[in-house]
Amino acid sequence: MKIVVLLLALIFNLSIYAQSIRGQVTDSLNKDKLAYANLVIEHTKTGIYSNEDGTFKLDISKTTSSDTLVVSLIGFQQQRIALSGYNNTNDYVLNISLLPKIEALTEVLILSSTKEYEKQRTSLSTGKRKQVFPTSIPFGHETATLIENTKQRRGKLIEVELKFKDSSSEMYKTYQTYYRLAFYNVDDVGFPGELIYHENIIIKPEKHTKNFKIDLEDKTIPFGKKGIFVGIETIKPEHVEITNSMYLTTPSVLNTHAEKQLKFTRFHSNNWSKHTRKSVLKKKYYAIPFIKTKVVFEKQ
Repeated sequence: MKIVVLLLALIFNLSIYAQSIRGQVTDSLNKDKLAYANLVIEHTKTGIYSNEDGTFKLDISKTTSSDTLVVSLIGFQQQRIALSGYNNTNDYVLNISLLPKIEALTEVLILSSTKEYEKQRTSLSTGKRKQVFPTSIPFGHETATLIENTKQRRGKLIEVELKFKDSSSEMYKTYQTYYRLAFYNVDDVGFPGELIYHENIIIKPEKHTKNFKIDLEDKTIPFGKKGIFVGIETIKPEHVEITNSMYLTTPSVLNTHAEKQLKFTRFHSNNWSKHTRKSVLKKKYYAIPFIKTKVVFEKQ
Protein backbone atom coordinates (compact mmCIF):
# COMPACT_ATOMS: atom_id res chain seq x y z
CA MET A 1 0.00 0.00 0.00
CA LYS A 2 2.80 2.39 0.93
CA ILE A 3 4.53 1.65 -2.37
CA VAL A 4 1.36 2.53 -4.31
CA VAL A 5 0.99 5.79 -2.39
CA LEU A 6 4.63 6.69 -3.04
CA LEU A 7 4.24 5.99 -6.78
CA LEU A 8 1.11 8.12 -6.98
CA ALA A 9 2.87 10.92 -5.15
CA LEU A 10 5.80 10.69 -7.55
CA ILE A 11 3.52 10.84 -10.60
CA PHE A 12 1.66 13.79 -9.09
CA ASN A 13 4.89 15.68 -8.43
CA LEU A 14 6.14 15.00 -11.97
CA SER A 15 2.93 16.43 -13.41
CA ILE A 16 3.35 19.56 -11.28
CA TYR A 17 6.99 20.09 -12.20
CA ALA A 18 6.77 19.18 -15.89
CA GLN A 19 9.54 21.21 -17.44
CA SER A 20 8.60 23.78 -20.07
CA ILE A 21 9.59 27.07 -21.65
CA ARG A 22 6.91 29.65 -22.32
CA GLY A 23 7.05 33.15 -23.71
CA GLN A 24 6.29 35.29 -26.73
CA VAL A 25 7.92 35.73 -30.15
CA THR A 26 8.05 39.32 -31.45
CA ASP A 27 9.61 41.43 -34.18
CA SER A 28 12.74 43.03 -32.70
CA LEU A 29 12.21 46.29 -34.64
CA ASN A 30 8.52 47.15 -34.24
CA LYS A 31 7.64 44.71 -31.41
CA ASP A 32 4.83 43.12 -33.45
CA LYS A 33 3.65 39.73 -32.21
CA LEU A 34 4.74 36.97 -34.61
CA ALA A 35 2.20 34.23 -35.28
CA TYR A 36 3.14 30.70 -36.41
CA ALA A 37 6.87 31.02 -35.75
CA ASN A 38 8.67 27.66 -35.74
CA LEU A 39 10.14 26.52 -32.42
CA VAL A 40 11.90 23.15 -32.62
CA ILE A 41 14.52 21.22 -30.68
CA GLU A 42 17.20 20.72 -33.31
CA HIS A 43 17.40 17.22 -34.85
CA THR A 44 14.34 16.00 -32.90
CA LYS A 45 10.59 15.59 -33.36
CA THR A 46 9.85 18.08 -30.57
CA GLY A 47 8.46 21.31 -31.97
CA ILE A 48 5.53 23.74 -31.88
CA TYR A 49 4.24 26.97 -33.43
CA SER A 50 3.66 30.27 -31.72
CA ASN A 51 0.00 31.28 -31.38
CA GLU A 52 -1.76 34.16 -33.15
CA ASP A 53 -0.49 36.52 -30.44
CA GLY A 54 3.06 35.15 -30.62
CA THR A 55 2.83 33.21 -27.35
CA PHE A 56 4.08 29.64 -26.97
CA LYS A 57 4.67 26.88 -24.44
CA LEU A 58 7.20 24.17 -25.27
CA ASP A 59 7.68 20.94 -23.32
CA ILE A 60 11.41 20.41 -22.75
CA SER A 61 11.15 17.59 -20.22
CA LYS A 62 12.83 15.17 -22.65
CA THR A 63 15.66 17.45 -23.71
CA THR A 64 19.27 17.48 -22.50
CA SER A 65 21.67 20.28 -21.64
CA SER A 66 23.38 19.78 -25.02
CA ASP A 67 20.18 20.41 -27.03
CA THR A 68 19.48 23.60 -28.98
CA LEU A 69 16.18 25.40 -29.49
CA VAL A 70 15.87 26.80 -33.02
CA VAL A 71 13.38 29.64 -33.60
CA SER A 72 12.59 30.68 -37.16
CA LEU A 73 10.01 32.43 -39.31
CA ILE A 74 9.98 33.35 -42.98
CA GLY A 75 11.32 36.89 -43.39
CA PHE A 76 13.33 36.80 -40.15
CA GLN A 77 16.80 35.70 -39.13
CA GLN A 78 16.93 32.33 -37.40
CA GLN A 79 17.76 32.33 -33.68
CA ARG A 80 19.48 29.44 -31.87
CA ILE A 81 19.23 29.11 -28.09
CA ALA A 82 21.33 26.62 -26.09
CA LEU A 83 19.27 24.74 -23.50
CA SER A 84 22.18 24.22 -21.12
CA GLY A 85 20.67 26.79 -18.75
CA TYR A 86 17.21 25.20 -18.77
CA ASN A 87 17.86 21.80 -17.19
CA ASN A 88 16.03 22.04 -13.86
CA THR A 89 12.47 20.89 -13.15
CA ASN A 90 11.05 24.37 -13.59
CA ASP A 91 8.87 26.39 -15.94
CA TYR A 92 10.95 29.06 -17.63
CA VAL A 93 9.92 32.33 -19.23
CA LEU A 94 11.76 33.16 -22.45
CA ASN A 95 10.66 36.03 -24.69
CA ILE A 96 12.24 35.89 -28.13
CA SER A 97 12.83 38.78 -30.56
CA LEU A 98 13.57 37.96 -34.20
CA LEU A 99 15.43 40.33 -36.52
CA PRO A 100 13.82 40.92 -39.96
CA LYS A 101 15.79 39.99 -43.10
CA ILE A 102 15.55 43.46 -44.57
CA GLU A 103 18.69 43.14 -46.69
CA ALA A 104 17.49 39.98 -48.48
CA LEU A 105 14.10 41.48 -49.35
CA THR A 106 15.65 44.72 -50.60
CA GLU A 107 18.11 42.82 -52.80
CA VAL A 108 15.32 40.81 -54.48
CA LEU A 109 13.29 43.95 -55.18
CA ILE A 110 16.27 45.77 -56.71
CA LEU A 111 17.22 42.83 -58.96
CA SER A 112 13.66 42.27 -60.18
CA SER A 113 13.00 45.92 -61.04
CA THR A 114 15.37 45.75 -64.03
CA LYS A 115 13.89 42.61 -65.65
CA GLU A 116 11.34 42.45 -68.45
CA TYR A 117 9.04 39.45 -68.93
CA GLU A 118 7.10 37.97 -71.82
CA LYS A 119 3.32 38.34 -71.80
CA GLN A 120 2.74 34.65 -72.51
CA ARG A 121 2.07 32.52 -69.42
CA THR A 122 3.44 28.99 -69.20
CA SER A 123 1.57 26.38 -67.13
CA LEU A 124 3.66 23.82 -65.25
CA SER A 125 2.38 21.12 -62.88
CA THR A 126 3.66 18.10 -60.96
CA GLY A 127 1.27 15.57 -62.50
CA LYS A 128 -2.14 14.92 -64.03
CA ARG A 129 -5.49 15.98 -62.57
CA LYS A 130 -7.04 12.56 -63.28
CA GLN A 131 -4.54 10.79 -61.02
CA VAL A 132 -5.02 12.55 -57.69
CA PHE A 133 -5.68 11.33 -54.15
CA PRO A 134 -5.67 12.99 -50.69
CA THR A 135 -2.76 12.60 -48.28
CA SER A 136 -3.04 13.73 -44.66
CA ILE A 137 0.18 15.21 -43.26
CA PRO A 138 0.73 15.59 -39.47
CA PHE A 139 1.19 19.03 -37.96
CA GLY A 140 4.71 20.43 -38.09
CA HIS A 141 5.78 18.67 -41.28
CA GLU A 142 6.80 20.46 -44.46
CA THR A 143 6.95 19.01 -47.97
CA ALA A 144 9.01 20.71 -50.68
CA THR A 145 8.16 19.64 -54.23
CA LEU A 146 10.24 20.53 -57.27
CA ILE A 147 8.52 22.29 -60.16
CA GLU A 148 10.92 21.51 -62.97
CA ASN A 149 11.85 24.19 -65.51
CA THR A 150 11.37 22.48 -68.86
CA LYS A 151 12.55 25.55 -70.81
CA GLN A 152 15.80 26.07 -68.87
CA ARG A 153 15.19 29.83 -68.91
CA ARG A 154 14.88 32.29 -66.04
CA GLY A 155 11.46 33.60 -65.21
CA LYS A 156 9.03 34.60 -62.50
CA LEU A 157 6.37 32.58 -60.66
CA ILE A 158 3.00 34.32 -60.93
CA GLU A 159 0.46 31.76 -59.68
CA VAL A 160 0.20 28.61 -57.58
CA GLU A 161 -2.88 26.41 -57.37
CA LEU A 162 -3.46 23.68 -54.79
CA LYS A 163 -6.33 21.22 -54.61
CA PHE A 164 -7.82 19.89 -51.37
CA LYS A 165 -10.17 17.17 -50.18
CA ASP A 166 -11.88 16.64 -46.84
CA SER A 167 -10.17 13.75 -45.00
CA SER A 168 -12.65 13.38 -42.14
CA SER A 169 -12.86 9.79 -40.93
CA GLU A 170 -14.91 7.82 -38.42
CA MET A 171 -11.84 5.70 -37.58
CA TYR A 172 -9.48 8.56 -36.66
CA LYS A 173 -9.67 11.86 -34.89
CA THR A 174 -9.65 14.64 -37.48
CA TYR A 175 -8.33 18.17 -36.98
CA GLN A 176 -8.61 21.28 -39.11
CA THR A 177 -5.27 22.43 -40.49
CA TYR A 178 -3.70 25.58 -41.92
CA TYR A 179 -0.90 25.58 -44.49
CA ARG A 180 2.13 27.80 -45.08
CA LEU A 181 3.63 28.22 -48.54
CA ALA A 182 7.35 28.80 -49.01
CA PHE A 183 9.57 28.97 -52.07
CA TYR A 184 13.15 27.69 -52.30
CA ASN A 185 15.79 27.63 -55.01
CA VAL A 186 17.44 24.38 -56.11
CA ASP A 187 20.90 23.91 -54.59
CA ASP A 188 23.93 22.27 -56.22
CA VAL A 189 22.91 18.73 -55.19
CA GLY A 190 19.22 19.11 -56.04
CA PHE A 191 17.91 19.76 -52.52
CA PRO A 192 15.74 22.72 -51.44
CA GLY A 193 18.17 25.62 -51.03
CA GLU A 194 17.71 29.20 -49.83
CA LEU A 195 14.35 30.87 -49.39
CA ILE A 196 13.67 33.12 -52.37
CA TYR A 197 10.59 34.90 -51.03
CA HIS A 198 10.59 36.49 -47.59
CA GLU A 199 6.95 37.00 -46.65
CA ASN A 200 4.64 34.56 -44.87
CA ILE A 201 1.82 33.10 -46.95
CA ILE A 202 -0.67 31.36 -44.64
CA ILE A 203 -3.60 29.46 -46.19
CA LYS A 204 -6.64 28.75 -44.01
CA PRO A 205 -8.86 26.47 -46.13
CA GLU A 206 -12.32 25.52 -44.97
CA LYS A 207 -13.16 21.86 -44.46
CA HIS A 208 -14.79 21.52 -47.88
CA THR A 209 -12.38 23.74 -49.85
CA LYS A 210 -11.48 22.07 -53.16
CA ASN A 211 -9.44 24.62 -55.12
CA PHE A 212 -7.17 27.37 -53.87
CA LYS A 213 -5.34 29.76 -56.21
CA ILE A 214 -2.68 32.16 -54.96
CA ASP A 215 -2.01 35.18 -57.18
CA LEU A 216 1.73 35.93 -57.00
CA GLU A 217 2.08 38.25 -59.98
CA ASP A 218 3.19 41.22 -57.87
CA LYS A 219 5.35 39.18 -55.46
CA THR A 220 8.64 38.91 -57.41
CA ILE A 221 9.37 35.20 -56.93
CA PRO A 222 12.21 34.19 -59.29
CA PHE A 223 11.87 30.96 -61.27
CA GLY A 224 15.38 29.59 -61.84
CA LYS A 225 16.74 27.54 -64.73
CA LYS A 226 16.47 24.37 -62.63
CA GLY A 227 12.98 25.26 -61.43
CA ILE A 228 11.67 26.04 -57.97
CA PHE A 229 10.71 24.14 -54.81
CA VAL A 230 7.24 24.85 -53.47
CA GLY A 231 7.09 24.17 -49.74
CA ILE A 232 3.77 23.23 -48.12
CA GLU A 233 3.89 23.21 -44.31
CA THR A 234 1.05 21.78 -42.17
CA ILE A 235 0.36 24.24 -39.34
CA LYS A 236 -1.72 23.56 -36.23
CA PRO A 237 -4.29 26.33 -35.66
CA GLU A 238 -4.34 27.86 -32.21
CA HIS A 239 -7.86 26.59 -31.45
CA VAL A 240 -6.93 22.95 -32.17
CA GLU A 241 -6.11 20.81 -29.13
CA ILE A 242 -4.60 17.42 -30.02
CA THR A 243 -5.98 14.64 -27.82
CA ASN A 244 -4.84 11.60 -29.81
CA SER A 245 -1.47 10.69 -31.33
CA MET A 246 -3.25 8.95 -34.23
CA TYR A 247 -5.08 11.62 -36.20
CA LEU A 248 -5.78 13.09 -39.64
CA THR A 249 -5.48 16.70 -40.78
CA THR A 250 -8.15 18.15 -43.05
CA PRO A 251 -8.61 19.37 -45.70
CA SER A 252 -5.73 17.34 -47.18
CA VAL A 253 -3.63 18.43 -50.14
CA LEU A 254 -4.31 16.24 -53.15
CA ASN A 255 -1.31 14.23 -54.35
CA THR A 256 -0.47 12.79 -57.76
CA HIS A 257 2.03 10.31 -59.20
CA ALA A 258 5.39 11.07 -60.82
CA GLU A 259 8.10 8.95 -62.39
CA LYS A 260 10.83 11.01 -60.68
CA GLN A 261 11.41 11.58 -56.99
CA LEU A 262 10.69 15.31 -56.68
CA LYS A 263 9.72 15.54 -52.99
CA PHE A 264 11.68 16.40 -49.84
CA THR A 265 10.37 16.50 -46.27
CA ARG A 266 11.33 17.89 -42.88
CA PHE A 267 9.92 18.49 -39.39
CA HIS A 268 9.56 22.19 -38.59
CA SER A 269 12.84 23.86 -39.63
CA ASN A 270 15.13 20.82 -39.28
CA ASN A 271 17.20 19.45 -42.17
CA TRP A 272 15.58 18.22 -45.38
CA SER A 273 15.47 14.52 -46.23
CA LYS A 274 14.78 13.04 -49.65
CA HIS A 275 11.54 11.09 -49.84
CA THR A 276 12.49 7.78 -51.48
CA ARG A 277 9.51 5.50 -50.83
CA LYS A 278 7.33 4.55 -53.80
CA SER A 279 3.56 5.10 -53.78
CA VAL A 280 1.39 2.45 -52.10
CA LEU A 281 -1.11 2.91 -54.94
CA LYS A 282 1.30 2.61 -57.88
CA LYS A 283 4.48 0.72 -57.06
CA LYS A 284 6.49 2.17 -59.96
CA TYR A 285 5.74 5.81 -59.12
CA TYR A 286 6.31 8.37 -56.38
CA ALA A 287 3.48 10.18 -54.60
CA ILE A 288 3.96 13.96 -54.62
CA PRO A 289 1.67 16.96 -54.00
CA PHE A 290 -0.38 18.00 -57.02
CA ILE A 291 0.70 21.58 -57.66
CA LYS A 292 -0.22 23.71 -60.67
CA THR A 293 1.79 26.84 -61.42
CA LYS A 294 1.97 29.62 -63.97
CA VAL A 295 5.26 31.23 -64.97
CA VAL A 296 6.36 34.10 -67.21
CA PHE A 297 9.86 33.96 -68.67
CA GLU A 298 12.31 36.80 -69.17
CA LYS A 299 12.48 38.39 -72.58
CA GLN A 300 15.40 37.15 -74.66
